[in-house]
Amino acid sequence: MRTLKNYLFPLLAVFFLLIAPAHAERNFPPNVKPAELRGVEYPYVRIDDRTYRLAPGGRIYDTFNRIVLPNAAPKTGKVLFKLDQQGNVIKLWILTPEEIARLSQ
Repeated sequence: MRTLKNYLFPLLAVFFLLIAPAHAERNFPPNVKPAELRGVEYPYVRIDDRTYRLAPGGRIYDTFNRIVLPNAAPKTGKVLFKLDQQGNVIKLWILTPEEIARLSQ
């Protein structure tokens, strides 16, 4: 017969693995620019009043820090973005309301 310890450890391990991403705070590079996303039409991304091209290998991160395809990305919202050497968007993060408040301070 198994003891409580044999059941408790795996259950606690699964519990902590499931809740860990919920409390993780995203860290952004220091050289990103906050802006307003106005539209995504692959391969172009409209940010503020400019249209940028999404770089080859460019990534769009949703509010859960998952990589999403351009056609699945939100069309509007607050974002942070990083440009590559050619001026193309290499990384774009869709911000949560909490991140917007934190960055506004």
